[in-house]
Amino acid sequence: MEKGVFHIELIVLTQIIISVIALIVTVTFYFKHKKSKGRQKESRTPTNPELLEANVRNNFRITLNQQPCLITLIHLENAQLSQLTNKQFYGYVDNISTSGLMFLCNFNFPVKDRVTVQLNIAIKSYHFTLNGEVIRKEEHKKKKQVAYGVQFHKLSEKERIRLNKILNEVMVEKKKKSNMVGVR
Repeated sequence: MEKGVFHIELIVLTQIIISVIALIVTVTFYFKHKKSKGRQKESRTPTNPELLEANVRNNFRITLNQQPCLITLIHLENAQLSQLTNKQFYGYVDNISTSGLMFLCNFNFPVKDRVTVQLNIAIKSYHFTLNGEVIRKEEHKKKKQVAYGVQFHKLSEKERIRLNKILNEVMVEKKKKSNMVGVR
């Protein structure tokens, strides 16, 4: 008789453990979802076939940790926003590749219609003037900053090679620094 009671207790204990695990997973997903609600994303898929092809992300990205840049709004497809053409403001490049970059700033503008920007940035004392289309926007309400994803266009092969060379140098330097930190 006690063997049967032990068997029932084991089944009940197993069910309790499974319920606790399910509860932990549910709570974890809830808080993860609630945290992501602090960011509002807006995205527009490029209609230009060259941009669609380039967006595959075959290029490695380098995190620049808030490299200052000057952004100029070159073209805004929305006629109501035409007064913003040639507006300049400062931001920070978060990451960059030879196909695009992500910059952060305090200036908030819509990207549902086509927006073309020019970015002036110095990386390792090399100056770049890069044109591209804003294809993504993320509003970070807690930080009061907006992140914009830019897909480069009209980047000459010579300029792409130059940018790739500098990004490789930055990557090698970062790798060396991370290896030096581990060696003591």
